[in-house]
Amino acid sequence: MRGEDVKIQEILDEIAEKYPHSLSNDSVIRKINMVQNELFRTTFRETVMTGYDIIEGVFAYQLPCARSNVIDVLVNDQEYLYQDIKKESNAPFYYFTELDELGVYPTPEEDSEGGLVIFYNREPKQLKSTELNAFPDLDKDFHSLLIYGSLVHIAESFNDVAMVNNFTSKYNGYLQEFNKVNDETPDYPIIEDIMGVLQ
Repeated sequence: MRGEDVKIQEILDEIAEKYPHSLSNDSVIRKINMVQNELFRTTFRETVMTGYDIIEGVFAYQLPCARSNVIDVLVNDQEYLYQDIKKESNAPFYYFTELDELGVYPTPEEDSEGGLVIFYNREPKQLKSTELNAFPDLDKDFHSLLIYGSLVHIAESFNDVAMVNNFTSKYNGYLQEFNKVNDETPDYPIIEDIMGVLQ
């Protein structure tokens, strides 16, 4: 399954072939989502940004992601640091509201087009049993992580310790390979001449 665009249905089929089970598609897809969400949160991090127009007198703006995925907040090109709203401070900061919004302090006193920018770890689109022809957001070269990660959860559901250990071992092997590929990617191109000397 490496290097191919694999649909959710194909992942479900592969899981069922490796470990026949009686779980519904909804249950298995919930496990696939759990694995993919964890990978995007811990391993396959990709920083994205969303900009908002600041409106005079409006202090709270809809979060584009989970609170835990927020990396940085800029208000009119000034970096705001996180602080609990209960603490007193004279410095500008951002905080989270009970409605899962991002609040800025002090409250803006004038409009500013694109004045609020939130940087965050991208979250994968949640897969659904009603969209079995959809593709996971995880790199197509590593869909085996979704398969074996889900198999771990499925085997746990049936208290099958031996298969939990087996699938965990395979999952960890693919995870090491994934991390190795990421570590070996240089930040900049290295050019060698025909004598092998770096330029």
